[in-house]
Amino acid sequence: MKKFHKKMMEYIKKHRLLVPGDKVLVGCSGGIDSLVMLHFLKSNERLLGISVYAVHVNHMLRGEESLHDRLFTEAFCQAKHIPCFSRDIPIPDILERDGGNKQQVCREQRYAYFKEVMEETSAAKLATAHHADDQLETILMSGLRGTLQYGSFGIPQRRPFGGGELIRPMLAVNRDEIEHYAKEHALVHREDPSNAEELYTRNRLRHTVVPLLKKENRMVSEQFAELAGMMQQDQQFLMELAEEKLHRMIRYEDNGLGLSAESFSKEALALQKRMVLLLLNYLYNEQQVVITRQLVEQVQEVMQGSAGTVFLHLPQNCMMVRQYDSVFFSRHPIGEAADQEVSSISAEWSKELKGYRYKAVPLPLAEPAEGCVFWYFSSNGGIRLLARSRKPGDRIQLSGMEHSKKVARLMIDEKVPVSLRGDWPVIATENDDVLFVPGLRPSNFFSRVKRDEDNWVLIEQKVKIAKSGL
Repeated sequence: MKKFHKKMMEYIKKHRLLVPGDKVLVGCSGGIDSLVMLHFLKSNERLLGISVYAVHVNHMLRGEESLHDRLFTEAFCQAKHIPCFSRDIPIPDILERDGGNKQQVCREQRYAYFKEVMEETSAAKLATAHHADDQLETILMSGLRGTLQYGSFGIPQRRPFGGGELIRPMLAVNRDEIEHYAKEHALVHREDPSNAEELYTRNRLRHTVVPLLKKENRMVSEQFAELAGMMQQDQQFLMELAEEKLHRMIRYEDNGLGLSAESFSKEALALQKRMVLLLLNYLYNEQQVVITRQLVEQVQEVMQGSAGTVFLHLPQNCMMVRQYDSVFFSRHPIGEAADQEVSSISAEWSKELKGYRYKAVPLPLAEPAEGCVFWYFSSNGGIRLLARSRKPGDRIQLSGMEHSKKVARLMIDEKVPVSLRGDWPVIATENDDVLFVPGLRPSNFFSRVKRDEDNWVLIEQKVKIAKSGL
């Protein structure tokens, strides 16, 4: 096995992650990975011709323990004569005020501070301590979630960040080598107890699957890291080719962009998927919008379809419309596809609501159909069900809960991305009592099992694409 020092140096040189004259900011939590990287770069500062700085964020999630992480990191840097920047960021207060996914909020706040310090120090590089085992775990997680075919294959060794680059020099080494380096240099480090919690998918893979793979091949992490590097090069080439081809066929207009469906469909499938990603990125103009695999496949399906006119609702009230060969992506709803915000749920199918459509009929008229779910309820004829956009303050009474719950809180619990929450539809009464959040949860007003008093049925059917033929 190559020595840690040699592997790191060869990797840094091969990929030109650091060059003489670089100021490099090292993200350091006080844990073993980041502490080893900080120690290694500082120890080789003169050999590499670089200047090393450290940055630490206290997320204030573990009280005194988090504070001790900060004090430990600052003391380590002082002892090694490393300039250190640190900040306390009250993540619990931010979550209570704004909601959101804890890990995502931590990451956003942490990296915002990193950018601030990079600007203050004029650092060209931010180094994070992801290593070969992290790469293996990330690829396994992406495979489990079905997201390997989009974006980068695993963790990229570098990417643009702030006014410079984010680099990951430790992708060259695995966790065992890091632990050996720490022992060899007598490095004391802090432990984050969350790394042992089986609640997180990554931790379960780390503790169960990865050890089994290493029994089969002790070099599995390094081989996956090498595979990721090659796949990322292929991905970069294909994205550049897709961008070049798309640039020739796209036309920009005031409220969106258009192109020929026939021209798009002639391209290889591998390029089509990447062109859809590029189209949506152009449409949203760097807004924080989650682009899912299902959305990419829907857009691609519309492009290749044969129907005369097809509408597809996109996130953030955007719209895609195809009329024969002409395809237009609009930043605003178009014509009939942008129906009124409020519509009745009647005996006719509703418009598509987050991948579903609905109709309400008296129980004797309800006929089972493939792909339909029955939600039973009781009505004396005085209840009118309406489909509308979510309003601030909306609440829903869920089954088994004593008090009603904010729909906004439900969406946080269901891990709905922030960018999708604003225009999420609900089914409510005329008195604004929310009875159903399509794609998420029903209230206790409905039951999957018929009760004695139930005399009506809300029928739910999953749909692929809302189409309108002219």
